[in-house]
Amino acid sequence: MNQSNFSFIKNPFTAVLFVICGITLFCCGNASDKSKVASEGTSSDSTFSALAQQSMQPTDADFFTITLTPEPINYYMPALHSFTKAVYNELWIIIGGQTTGFHGTSNSPKPFLSSVANDSLWVIDPIQGASYGVPIPKEYWNALSASNSQSYQVGNDYYVCGGYTVSDQNQTQFNTTSNYFFKINLQNLVSYVKSGGSSPSLSEVFPIAINNDFVRVTGGQLMVVNNNFYLVGGQNYEGTYSTGLTGKYTNSIRSFTLEQSGETWSITNKDSLVDPVNLHRRDFNLVPFITADKSLDAIIYGGVFTASDLSYNNPIYIKGLSAGKPTISIGLFEQRCNQYTTAVLPIYSGPDETIRYAMLGGISYMKYDSDSGKLVIGDSIGSQNIPMPFSNLVSFMETDGISSIEQDQIPPLPLLPKYLGSNASFISLQQYTVDGFETFLDLDKILLNHPSEIKVGYMYGGILSDGPTSGTTPNGYVNTYANPVLYSVNFRFDN
Repeated sequence: MNQSNFSFIKNPFTAVLFVICGITLFCCGNASDKSKVASEGTSSDSTFSALAQQSMQPTDADFFTITLTPEPINYYMPALHSFTKAVYNELWIIIGGQTTGFHGTSNSPKPFLSSVANDSLWVIDPIQGASYGVPIPKEYWNALSASNSQSYQVGNDYYVCGGYTVSDQNQTQFNTTSNYFFKINLQNLVSYVKSGGSSPSLSEVFPIAINNDFVRVTGGQLMVVNNNFYLVGGQNYEGTYSTGLTGKYTNSIRSFTLEQSGETWSITNKDSLVDPVNLHRRDFNLVPFITADKSLDAIIYGGVFTASDLSYNNPIYIKGLSAGKPTISIGLFEQRCNQYTTAVLPIYSGPDETIRYAMLGGISYMKYDSDSGKLVIGDSIGSQNIPMPFSNLVSFMETDGISSIEQDQIPPLPLLPKYLGSNASFISLQQYTVDGFETFLDLDKILLNHPSEIKVGYMYGGILSDGPTSGTTPNGYVNTYANPVLYSVNFRFDN
């Protein structure tokens, strides 16, 4: 694999005109060395769309890298991973997750102890520098203390379902997947938490709480488009965790709607798009894609585990969500880094341009090898080559919704400060988001009178590892933690 410099520009699909299945990406952009971003080039999908083949001219202002900086805080912030997150009036709502690091793959110590579950509902105010927490109501403790639940926010409504948890509070280890589905009123939840759990009533905080096995899923992703709900991938894991026990993967995109009869809500119009080969995935990154008609499609990047216990590297392009009729197509592009669920920055440049997604760490098929200065598969420790290490890379996926290319930020550009990001979350600064699509960063807003470096948001939580491979290794024991450090996420412009 040849290393190449590749200019990370607003429209880097210009370069892929010269790439046909496996040819290395060459240098492009301005002649000045300072305006080039070093990256590992990777082949894109072999069939390019018309948009991907348009020739665009780069501008000096569009070159940037991503850096993380520890954010000073003088108030309590829970260290968690595998939680769900929503944002209301610049307050962060955190539900579920775990307080310790990677669960491990043995019974020493026992994995998924119920004692490490996040047993509180949290509201964090980063502007005022304050946090508020109350115990999860007893009625919903099992469901809302779960790990790897699915969630999605629509305005001030927040939907949460599934997750790995305990069947009852007498269990000392997680042993089931929740079948709860919630609609949460974020305004009322904030009031409830700030009041210490006294008001408003639970029915006002959780106006919908349904038990239905159709949502008994953990490690998948949830999307809502035009009141159509989509539960993508994941598995139903029953019993206490064991390396010899595999959950029942959904192998599908499950779709449904909500209907009300009197005061009763139900999950209706249930359907499943099943693909046991390509949708046999969990713990991937499901990213939204803004379509030409200003609706949302989606893309699956990564996920685990293949029959070889490795990551899935081909993306899945999902269309038809607005109409309630999802279809999928499988990309030929093979992703190299950061395949596991991590903090993702969707970056939007305009209606006629591609969308890029910056993925911050996580778990990766390939890692940066400082000896060779290249990306290599797995973590080589002595005579062992251990697959799927923790990542300290920033990777960029760029797509027009039909094909993709990848650029990986490697030295001499900065790596992440540590091996982190798995099951973390990115929280954007709202002044830099796309109007009407607040999960997307608006590159034009960021570029407007930008300084050489600008903070665009935060990375919160996730798993922190002392090395690419955790646990007992030939080089000693490597610890993992729920990351206690809040990072500012910065765009650094080189011009």
